Order: sequence, then C-alpha cells, then structure tokens
Amino acid sequence: MQFTNGEIKRRNPITRNNMFCSEEDFKYEMMLATDYIEQDMGQTIVLYEVDLENTQVDDIYKEAKKDNIRFKTPIELPVVYELEDAQLKEYDKSQQRGVYVKMGKLTFSVLEKTLEENQCDIKRGDYIGLQVTPERMEFFTVVDDGRINYSNKQSYYGRKPYFRKISAAPVDKNEFNG
Repeated sequence: MQFTNGEIKRRNPITRNNMFCSEEDFKYEMMLATDYIEQDMGQTIVLYEVDLENTQVDDIYKEAKKDNIRFKTPIELPVVYELEDAQLKEYDKSQQRGVYVKMGKLTFSVLEKTLEENQCDIKRGDYIGLQVTPERMEFFTVVDDGRINYSNKQSYYGRKPYFRKISAAPVDKNEFNG
C-alpha cells in the first residue's frame, strides 16, 4: 500500500516562531486585518458559489451545461481587490474591424476567517460579482482559488495561513449574468 502526503493527517504543532507570534498575537493581528478590510477599505464582492451537490453533470466528462449549474445563495464578502485596466481587442486584426473592450482581470484577497464565518468556500469555477457603478455589476469566474497559501506573504510568519489571494477572469454576459 502506498501513501501520499494528502492521506496522512499530521498534528504536529508549528513552534518555530512561538516566541514572536503566539496564538494571542495571531488573534490580535486578525482583529486588525478584519477592521481594516471591513471598515477602512469598504470593498466587497458577491460570491456565486456553485452548488456541486445539486448541479447536474455529464457522467463521462463530469462537466455541466450552462443551464444545469445550480448556485448557493449569493454572499457579499469584504475583500481587498484590484481590477486591472480594460483591454482593447479586435475581432479581425488583419482588417482592423470589430473593435471591442474587454474587462481586466480581478484579483482579490479574502481572509480565511471571513470564509469560515460566512460558511462558504471559493473554488475554481465559482462566479464573482463586482459592483463597478451603482447601476452595473461585472462578473468574473475564479481561475485561481488561492488554496495553496503557505508563502510568507499569505501566512502569519510561516506559522498559519490567514488569507487567500484569488484571481478571476471576466466572463461574457451570455455565460453568466447573475
């Protein structure tokens, strides 16, 4: 029988930085981060989480048709986001006809604590709504869910991950429109 790292559940405490970053310090830093994101930044996204249990998928390819995808109740989440500049594209470059503008990529950071409190998870393939004006919401699909967040930037001094950085690509209104 062969074992992989994913099958072994280790419960070894990480004690390499306890002198400088105890659990109390971590909770204090999380409180500061939460206050900063929720009160100072004021940026939010709407998560349209795909309901994997109720979505009908093809038996062979394990894919779902657009009309068969079911979603959980949308949740507004406080985040810190960055929206890249829109890009000017052309349908036919040889004759320079059919110019259109494509929305830029969305990158945002969300605290693990926020996901836990809202009892949700962001997965690849979920949809994100971003209110860009009071009348208009743009939609994106998650292409990188940031699950592997053990870098020093995304963890508390390599001791405990505390946020995820997520990338999402813009989608056409024909694919998803809230």
